[in-house]
Amino acid sequence: MDALSSTALPTAPLPSAPLTPAPLTPTIAQGASRAAAPPAPDMAMSERAMSDRAAPDRLVRPEPQTPPPNRTRRFGIAVRITLGLSVMAMLVVLIGGVSMSSFHLFRAEVTALSTNTLPEVITSAELHGSLQKLVAQLPQLAAAPSTPQRRSIYDGLVTELDSLQLLVARMRGLMKEGGVNAGERDGNVRLLEQTRSTLLILAATVADLNAEVTRQIEYGDRQAEAARALSRLAAAIESMPDTGAWAARIGALMARTAGAAQLDHLNRLKGEARSAERTLAELAGLSSGAPDPTGQMMSTVQGELFSLLVAPGGLFESAIDRLQARNRAQALTAQAQVLVETVERSTRALYDSIRDQSAERTDALAELIAERTRTVMLLAGASILLAVGVYFIFRRFLSSRLVAMNRAVLARLSGNREAAAGAAEPVAVPVDGDDEITDIGASIRYFIDEIDRRQRALADNERRFRDLVEGSIQGIVIHRDFHALYANDSFAAMLGLTVAEVMALPSLLSVVSVTERQGLIDNYDRLLEGGQSTPRRRIRACRPDGAGLWVELTGRRVDWRDGPAIQAVVVDVTREVEAENALRQSRDAAERALGELKATQASLIQAEKMASLGQLVAGVAHEVNTPIGITITGASQLQALIGELADRHTANALKKSDFHRFLNDGMEMANLILSNSTRAANLVQSFKLVAVDQSSDERRAFLLRDYIDELLRSLHPTYKTRTALTIAVDCPAELELDGYPGALSQILTNLIMNALVHALDPERPGRIAIAARPMGGDMVELTVGDDGNGIAPEVLPKIFDPFFTTRRGSGGSGLGLHIVYNLVTGRLHGTIGVESRPGTGTRFTLRFPRVTAAA
Repeated sequence: MDALSSTALPTAPLPSAPLTPAPLTPTIAQGASRAAAPPAPDMAMSERAMSDRAAPDRLVRPEPQTPPPNRTRRFGIAVRITLGLSVMAMLVVLIGGVSMSSFHLFRAEVTALSTNTLPEVITSAELHGSLQKLVAQLPQLAAAPSTPQRRSIYDGLVTELDSLQLLVARMRGLMKEGGVNAGERDGNVRLLEQTRSTLLILAATVADLNAEVTRQIEYGDRQAEAARALSRLAAAIESMPDTGAWAARIGALMARTAGAAQLDHLNRLKGEARSAERTLAELAGLSSGAPDPTGQMMSTVQGELFSLLVAPGGLFESAIDRLQARNRAQALTAQAQVLVETVERSTRALYDSIRDQSAERTDALAELIAERTRTVMLLAGASILLAVGVYFIFRRFLSSRLVAMNRAVLARLSGNREAAAGAAEPVAVPVDGDDEITDIGASIRYFIDEIDRRQRALADNERRFRDLVEGSIQGIVIHRDFHALYANDSFAAMLGLTVAEVMALPSLLSVVSVTERQGLIDNYDRLLEGGQSTPRRRIRACRPDGAGLWVELTGRRVDWRDGPAIQAVVVDVTREVEAENALRQSRDAAERALGELKATQASLIQAEKMASLGQLVAGVAHEVNTPIGITITGASQLQALIGELADRHTANALKKSDFHRFLNDGMEMANLILSNSTRAANLVQSFKLVAVDQSSDERRAFLLRDYIDELLRSLHPTYKTRTALTIAVDCPAELELDGYPGALSQILTNLIMNALVHALDPERPGRIAIAARPMGGDMVELTVGDDGNGIAPEVLPKIFDPFFTTRRGSGGSGLGLHIVYNLVTGRLHGTIGVESRPGTGTRFTLRFPRVTAAA
């Protein structure tokens, strides 16, 4: 395998492999670097050359091949698959949308049916059933023979009426929540209101009927009591002495009274009452002429008859009141039946209307299900047809070609085996077409050829190393009291001895370092006593020639010939120990390299700061050069004017007009010198303030607005050529910070330069907005935004990473925003965030304490 990894590959692609992108046509040395990570391509090429010179009989170098020409964008397999799958996905989404909308409509209809229509039908049916119970109980109330039965029947009627009212109220609530159309709802509401009002009237009628039945039962009881008293009086009369005609008249009166009590005709009953009253008056005349005590007894009987028959509350009055109460009860019963029939008609009409509405909604739901089912089936059929079409397209352009390629590869492999036996020639892998499968076929053909070559090299290597790997790498020794009883070749080879020399050693402890011997003796005693195997341990050993080695050994107790002994399995781990030491050294070296890298990063960050300051110096120097040049020119011109004036004065040729012209020109030159000198002084002062702050870590209090203006004045030379650029500052003039102006200057400089370099086009109008405002908790928010190109979403999370830049070849170091992040979070103890969308600009938001904590 080592030979394979060091074997270089050809540097040219196959002539028949039309590989368009550059990564698909690398040199084979580059392919080997991706597969097995060997040295760089140049080193691999040099190793290949050395290998070719060392073993020309094993490797055959292919002929150089010219790379294929660049090819334009093509309609490849990926585009075809994407298009087909996109169409299928659209159909699936459409089916899903139709199915979801159908499900929502179906659920809404089923919900309406279950929460409104079905409860309405059930409630209307319950209303009708309760009404039937009411119809059955009304005649029972009118015919109740006693007060307990009357009270029980009336309570049942009241319960049924309350139940009907509750059902009507529930129906009203369901109709308010229902989703039927307005016309049907209004009709049902009218029927329901009619039912409710009729039930109220029926309740009042039933109450009146109960009162009349109560009176009827009361009067009947009074009549029965009077009849019983009359019977007792008749028995008393029979015991009286014979009174002749008076007794006959009394008997006839009682007989007529008994018959009249059974009459159901009110007028006849009233006539009988008047006749009884006349008869009692006539009997009074007969009893007045009778001697005592018979006359007195007759008067007493007549008085009792009067009180029992015609007096208020007597038999006839009770019978008349009972018949009147019965007649009123019958009338109320008839009225109640009419009301019940009215309610029944209303409830029947309401039930029929609700049932019809339920049937209509059920039919509409069934029609909706059928319609959506047809739509889904049509879309599913279209999906199936599309899937079949996509299948045949994929089979034509993808699977059939892959199958053919697979068959060719299998045939090629089989042909290679036969060719190795001298039976046939290898079969070439097809590379027809102009797409990715063509590239894959060419790559497969190429790699099969390479595999063939490597397999031949591998066969040679296997023959050379077969004898080396057949031996055991573990040493086995059996000893008693550290005197060797048996040893294999591997153990002897570890010690650099023969087996006979190992057996002749006086003690195996002689090949172990002195510090390890006591531990081995203790372990030997434990093994003999316990008999359990010991875990693997690593010790330092030494060969008889003085060379040291590390071994791992484990032992167990065995019975050997004439007694117990210890079997030890020994593995040479010298290389592993050396590898661990090398790994430890590599880790230390990596840690040192990391420290150096951090130091380098810090130096690069400082260099970036100095570069920014140098750029500021260059801009200010260029800007100061102009006013200084104008000042020198004005001074030289003023000197010439003074010299000319002195010459005229010396020649006594000085005129007043010359003097006035000198004053005007001199004043103009002085103003020019003063304005440009002031301008240069302001530039130098602004630069001095900013430069000193950037190059030092001095802490001081400063007004933020004035400092931003000074910074922009010092940066003006870097963007003065951009006439279309606008920099707007929105900051309260009284906002004072106590912190590190140098850090803030470096932050603003980097953000403004980042916007000028990356975001804004020099030829187009642009705007940079700097805004600051105080926040709660003695915090300050500072934003720097632009309306430039923006930052791509995949780049946005990386902008604060060190050495990340999108202009690596244009001088970008990738440290500007990293420095900004470190200064904001470290020096200012604040936070920084960024918002950006491509084409709309970028905005950095900084939040930090107004008074920065000491470093």
